[in-house]
Amino acid sequence: MRTTLFTDSVLHGRSESFEVFVHPSPHSTAIIINYPGYNGHIDGYNNKYRTLGAHLSKLGVGAFIQMPNTIWDRGMDYGHTLIDDLLSTCNYAKKIAGHVCKTLEPNLYLMGFSAGAGGVAGAAYHSGAKKILLMAPSADAALQDVTKSLSHYSGEVYVVIGKNDDVVGPDAGKRFYNMATAASKRMLVELPECDHQFRGTKNGKILSKAPIWAFVGDRTFPSPEDGLELY
Repeated sequence: MRTTLFTDSVLHGRSESFEVFVHPSPHSTAIIINYPGYNGHIDGYNNKYRTLGAHLSKLGVGAFIQMPNTIWDRGMDYGHTLIDDLLSTCNYAKKIAGHVCKTLEPNLYLMGFSAGAGGVAGAAYHSGAKKILLMAPSADAALQDVTKSLSHYSGEVYVVIGKNDDVVGPDAGKRFYNMATAASKRMLVELPECDHQFRGTKNGKILSKAPIWAFVGDRTFPSPEDGLELY
C-alpha cells in the first residue's frame, strides 16, 4: 500500500510531502517504521527494505512502514527535517493502525540505518515508540537532538554495529548505547567481519534477523541461520 504522506511537523513548522509504503499485518499488535540512511531510497539497495517488510509483516512481527530519507531544499536544516519526517510518519502510523494491524493502539517500533538510525534516536523520546533498533548509527546531522532524546528515552534500545565499519566506526555503537541512560533495556551487538553496509550474504542474513531480535526477542541472533538473503 503506497501513499503520499504530508508532514505534520511536531517540532518545526513545515509543509512537504513524501511517499511511504505500508505492509499490513492483520494479526499483529505492532507497527514498525523503517528509516534508511542518508538520502536513502524507500526500498533500499536491491529492494532489501521491501523484502524485509514483506517478511516481517507475514511473520506477524508487525505491520511495516517504509519511508525514504529525504534531503530537502538547502535552506532547511537536515538535522531538523530528518527527525520531523520520522515523527510525521509516527503520527501517520497511529492514524492508520486500525487498517493495518489488529489493534487501534499498537506498539510502535522504530528501526533505522546510519543517518536514519540517528533520526530514530533523535525522535525516540517524542515518538511514543516502545522499542528502537539502531543499525550502524550516525548522529552527525542531529547530535544535540540525539543526545537529548536518548538521555530521556525510557523504552528499549538495541544497537548493531560492524566491527569493520569504515564510515562511523565500530565505536559508534558504544556511543549510542552509552547515551541511552534512561532506557528500560539496552543491548549492543558488534558483528565481526562486517562493514558499514553489512555487505555479503552472511551479513545480509544477520541484518534481516535484527528486527526480530529487537522486537520479539529472537535468541538466535546474530546467527545468520534462517535469515533472508538481502543481497
